[in-house]
Amino acid sequence: MMRHRCGLALALLIALALTGCGFHLRGSTNLAFSSLAVQGPDGPFLIDLKRQIASTTSTRIVANPKQAQAVFTLLADSPTQVPLAYNADGTVAQYQLRETVQFQLATPSGQMLIPPTTITQTSSLSYSTAATLAKANEADLLYRGMRQDLVSRIMFQMAAARPPVTPAASAPAPAAP
Repeated sequence: MMRHRCGLALALLIALALTGCGFHLRGSTNLAFSSLAVQGPDGPFLIDLKRQIASTTSTRIVANPKQAQAVFTLLADSPTQVPLAYNADGTVAQYQLRETVQFQLATPSGQMLIPPTTITQTSSLSYSTAATLAKANEADLLYRGMRQDLVSRIMFQMAAARPPVTPAASAPAPAAP
């Protein structure tokens, strides 16, 4: 019984310390538009981006760009693997994994909210011919992590983007006679 109370007190003390230092769980991202069209070559990157938007925002993903307040376009997604170091016998000892994404965010009328932007994420992968399958699985995990980091960075950029204010919306209402 005493052990249980000490454990509870310790947990409460840790929780108080974390809230006192400003720690808080990552919440939802607020996008300035209620509907978004997502376009580009189908693949794991767009799937991850759509999943992130659906799970962390109140923004609806629509298929028709004319029905959206903003249009996200994935212009390019290129994962690459470049040899970085070689062994004495000439075989690759280390690779650099790189995922480069180019995207833009615009209104349906074509006004740019985020001009074409390129972001890159890199990671190193040591390689051994004795563990080819394990290294291929490790590379997949590293690419998945890099892709998730890129999605997070894009979400932050989209959260900072604001749709243009239309003249009708910013004009004061006419006074009643």
